[in-house]
Amino acid sequence: MSDQVGNWYWNYTTNEWEKVPAVVTTKRMTAIGQVIAGAHKLHWVSMNPSAANSELVITDDTDGSTATVFDAFHATRDHMHMVLSPPMPFTTGIYLKTLNHMTSLILGYV
Repeated sequence: MSDQVGNWYWNYTTNEWEKVPAVVTTKRMTAIGQVIAGAHKLHWVSMNPSAANSELVITDDTDGSTATVFDAFHATRDHMHMVLSPPMPFTTGIYLKTLNHMTSLILGYV
């Protein structure tokens, strides 16, 4: 199949077209810690709160020591699936710094 077939996103940072992936790698997290090291793009986050007032914080590093780049708070115990379009770029790594009142968090990344 030709590279011309498929979906493409325009990357305004690099001024290049990027092919949209057909699949992503998923990782289920039940505690804080490193999701993946290195440069990646976060495509979606699926949150399963265990109670009301749940929260999560994600940083772009391998140890949670830098500034927050993504966070979310839920006042209710409702599940939420958040698609990031365009995907969110990470340069150093994806690290789950805070996970309060969550049964699990599933991340989809490339």
